[in-house]
Amino acid sequence: MRQIEERIMERLNELLNPNIEAIDVKIFGTKSGKSIEIIIESDSGISLDDCAETSNTVKNFIKLENMLEDDFNIQVSSPGINRPLFNLKDFIKYQGEKVFLELKRNLNNQKRFTGEYYIENELIILSDKKQTIKISMSDIKKANLIKEIKI
Repeated sequence: MRQIEERIMERLNELLNPNIEAIDVKIFGTKSGKSIEIIIESDSGISLDDCAETSNTVKNFIKLENMLEDDFNIQVSSPGINRPLFNLKDFIKYQGEKVFLELKRNLNNQKRFTGEYYIENELIILSDKKQTIKISMSDIKKANLIKEIKI
């Protein structure tokens, strides 16, 4: 995460309702217009009002603190059912769940793995039906929970 994104996330977490946490902030776009994408979560779920309140909060403090000079759009959402995992804290919180991992480099001639995981000394131990693999946190490019919906 870039410095401005980290500043926005830290400031937002100071101002949000204590039950809501900003878990990711991304800024993208051109010099003529930027978009700010924010993911928030809460143990009790996220409502449209939570997203609207977060959007207003971000807009106000970015303008007050002159964090961005250009016009910007704000998109606020919940992480969804297949929640991204961003850091060790996230991996610890959802330990034992099924996860999809995409790696920065090949491991055993593949970059994508799916399975249940647990953590051992900051290593992700991923098990599927065929194998158990040790993966360093620094090798992970992208990670998402995989929730299965049973009807």
